[in-house]
Amino acid sequence: MSPSCGNGEEVPIPSKRGEKGFRPLDKSQVASLWTERFGISEEAFQGYRFFAKAQSIWVCSDFPLPALRYESVGMRMMSLKDWPWKPTTSALQIFGRHAKKNVVHLSEAEARAFMAGSSLCLEADCQLGYVVVFYRGEVLGCGLYSRGKLVSQIPKDRRVESCQG
Repeated sequence: MSPSCGNGEEVPIPSKRGEKGFRPLDKSQVASLWTERFGISEEAFQGYRFFAKAQSIWVCSDFPLPALRYESVGMRMMSLKDWPWKPTTSALQIFGRHAKKNVVHLSEAEARAFMAGSSLCLEADCQLGYVVVFYRGEVLGCGLYSRGKLVSQIPKDRRVESCQG
C-alpha cells in the first residue's frame, strides 16, 4: 500500500524534487487502455501497481512502498504526452507477449533493420498507430504503423548495428 491519510485512502507519493508526486491509479484505468489497443486482458497486470506523474504512467511490483520521496517508481510504462498514448519498449517487452491485436511479425531481415532503427515498408493487418513488434514469438518493442510503413520506435541507446546475417 502507498502512504494513506489514516482513512484508508491512498495519497500521492512525494517526488524527490518536490514536484507533485506519483498519484496511484486503479489497475483497471491502465488495463482498459492496453485491452482496447492491444487486446491484453486485465489479468496480465495482476501483481503490479500503477502510478501517474506528469504525463507518464509508471508500473512497479505490487508491494508496499515506504513513505519516502521518489525520483521514479518502477518503470515508465507509457507516455500520455500526445494522442495516441505511446507505450515504452520496456513495457511492451514485459506485457506485449499477451497482445492479441495490433501486432506485427517480422522476418529475420526485417527484425535486424527494425532493431537498427530503420523504417520498413510492409502491409500489416492492424490499426494505424503504435503496434507490438515480434520476431520469432519474442517482443522486440514498439513500432508506429501507418499506411504500409512501420517506423521503429526502439530507443537510440538500445539499437543494434544493422549487419548481414
